[in-house]
Amino acid sequence: MTDQRADEARSLLGHPSAIEQVAADYPAYTIHRDRDGDRHGDWVATRDGVTVSADTVSALLVRLESQELSRLQAAHGERYTVWRQQAMWIGTCRVDDGTEPTIICDTSDALDVAMTNPQLWGGRTPGRSHGRG
Repeated sequence: MTDQRADEARSLLGHPSAIEQVAADYPAYTIHRDRDGDRHGDWVATRDGVTVSADTVSALLVRLESQELSRLQAAHGERYTVWRQQAMWIGTCRVDDGTEPTIICDTSDALDVAMTNPQLWGGRTPGRSHGRG
């Protein structure tokens, strides 16, 4: 599908709202909106004792992406280089141990699971060096 046709299809289907995207991409977070008296306050997302907040849903989405990137780097940074590009979460293995060298997932949670239990790659034996470097 050409870029123009993809753009047309998206415009016909409509884009997900920021809150729909947050809910779909970050289901492990509890998300709510604080009250400031009788007015709505900041959007707040909480996971495992970590709270992220912002005044708009779009800003919350940006902060959640940053928080998740930091979480993944802290958990897997010795073994993987972790980053986010457009709608993909990516981990590239720093060692040649017979597991898949690059893992690409749609969500941070899926990448976390995949990096915790990487699959064998190319018929290799785990723990054996194969000259990649």
